[in-house]
Amino acid sequence: MFPLLSRQGRLAITEKQLGNSSIVTMKPDGSDQKVVFNADGAGLDPALVKKGLAGAFQPALSPDGQWIAFGVGAWFQERAHGKATVMRAKADGSGHEALTDGTVHSGFPSYSADGRYLGYRVWGENNFGLRVMYLSDKSVRILTKEVDNLPFWSPDGKLIVFTRKTSATNFDICTIRPDGSGLKTLTTSQANDPHAVWTYDGRIAWSSGMYGFRDDAAIYDNTFQPYGQIMVMNADGTGKRLTTDSCGRILYRSTYQISFCKFRSLLG
Repeated sequence: MFPLLSRQGRLAITEKQLGNSSIVTMKPDGSDQKVVFNADGAGLDPALVKKGLAGAFQPALSPDGQWIAFGVGAWFQERAHGKATVMRAKADGSGHEALTDGTVHSGFPSYSADGRYLGYRVWGENNFGLRVMYLSDKSVRILTKEVDNLPFWSPDGKLIVFTRKTSATNFDICTIRPDGSGLKTLTTSQANDPHAVWTYDGRIAWSSGMYGFRDDAAIYDNTFQPYGQIMVMNADGTGKRLTTDSCGRILYRSTYQISFCKFRSLLG
């Protein structure tokens, strides 16, 4: 899960095949695999680890390729009462350190373009939002206080894209400057629009529920939300377009049931 390719050509992932959600690096062809952080020694609940609900999640590579940051703790629904710590490890696996103190659920880190800062999110009762850490002295700046998640720094370092819970049933894609100014909400479809990342050329790709809430289909083969669609847009929210078009989802129109692709073909 959470694959990320470094500028130096090294792939980092959360490796679930080992049974403990550890951080592993490898060459893009899958060879030369190396365990950078073994979640077995992190003091996590073995039962949650076995279920995939705890471990080391989402590696983030520093621009110089020397460090990998990630979150260690309980995830998914367990975040409601569990804790998680942002950590970083040497890319060669020679050592690691905690960057947050574990008193609040912290995770999903992302390095700034110059490698001096680390963005991440916190999650807990009366303590939500995005944070930015200055790595030289570990000082932290509060960026937002809403229910925000999955921050990713833009390639040029000027913006952070993230997912915000905008209502009880809706999520949207937003951007903000690293100093906390210029907040923009880029999606207004009233569908769930989560999981945004930056493309190499500075655009934003994300999973959309505009065609049914199916965003996990790109990750899981046997998901209960099949046929998720991936969209792309410019950094300012313009130029939205569909990049995938999976057939098979059923649309309901009165008493008729018809596949999306067939329905679209009838419309011309």
